[in-house]
Amino acid sequence: MSLNDYKYVGLVGCYTKEGQADPFEGSHGGVPHDRSLIGEGVIAIGVDYDGRLVYLNDGAPIITAKELQNPSYLTILENVETVEGGVGVCVVSELEKGMWQPFKLSSSSNDHVRAKPAGAPMKSGGEYPCHITSARVVGFDGESRATSLLFICNYGEDEGVLSIFSSQDFESAFKPEAKFMFGDGSKADLNRQQCSHAHSTSIASTCDPYSPVDICVADLGSDAIVQFSIKSGRVRETGRLAAPQGSGPRSLMFNPKHNHLAIVSLEMTGEVWLIRKRSHDGCLEGLGSPVSILPSDWPSPDMTESQFNLGRWASDALWSEDGKYVYAAARLHDSISVFELKYRVEKYRDDAVVAEGLELVQRIPTQGRTPRCLCMSDCGQFLLV
Repeated sequence: MSLNDYKYVGLVGCYTKEGQADPFEGSHGGVPHDRSLIGEGVIAIGVDYDGRLVYLNDGAPIITAKELQNPSYLTILENVETVEGGVGVCVVSELEKGMWQPFKLSSSSNDHVRAKPAGAPMKSGGEYPCHITSARVVGFDGESRATSLLFICNYGEDEGVLSIFSSQDFESAFKPEAKFMFGDGSKADLNRQQCSHAHSTSIASTCDPYSPVDICVADLGSDAIVQFSIKSGRVRETGRLAAPQGSGPRSLMFNPKHNHLAIVSLEMTGEVWLIRKRSHDGCLEGLGSPVSILPSDWPSPDMTESQFNLGRWASDALWSEDGKYVYAAARLHDSISVFELKYRVEKYRDDAVVAEGLELVQRIPTQGRTPRCLCMSDCGQFLLV
């Protein structure tokens, strides 16, 4: 079988050390699980045209733990090919001494994918980098060419940090562009919110490649969504949306069809929250109250899961490709809740689609433990968990 036999080829990061990214590790000794099960590195997967998921390279990692420990998150650079014809991918190393590294991705005629370093590991600008994403921005350097930007969220032991790196092309070295430190936490939960914790970054899509780029950072520690604008080589903070106290915003995604709407995953309350970007000033505001992703009668007091923040441990949330549905994952309950976006259309408004709320459609088991990240295929047929 060759790579042409797969509809999609993807990469999956992992933790190569035990007891990682578990907020209950210190207070409860961690969520019970088989601690011998750890990853070996970044692996390549394929989805064939019948929807079957398979390991490529016979399951062997394309980036090993010896090359990069705790390669928990990665980004494939958009519209960037290397001189050799491969694809650029950047991977974080989620350790206290945060690092990240670029790799060149290529394939052979059979079902094998190769990755080789495209540069030395670089400091991520903070501790425990847990998320990385990328964008191609036209005019960032003051000229008409496109620049690749990397956005790295460093969760942080003492403070959350957003670091931004740039490169004109993948063959040239990345350089640091900006660094933002988020300071104190909300202290609503003294165990987890003493300081800020930058958890993920989302980029607001735009039809105009020359317009300013908006990025939003979910800060779990300070209960806030922090908004930035990028234009002509400058990155500046433009606003903050306060999330409910103690909710712990974890991830955010803008609607692919109605880009003034976004969904926020609230890790610590086990909820999702619909927000919007106002047309008159570009600031964010919440739309109603957050919605729980858990059954109302779960967990019962005698269940082990109730010991861990009453079973509330949300992870990722994303939109369907058509923008009509939200998929939200719940760890401990190990399920995905599917919500339908309810809205009306007002012809004479700039943002004609007016969101009215989310309605639960179904709740399905993930067929595995601790769903951390969701990925939707661009055809909308496959949800990878």
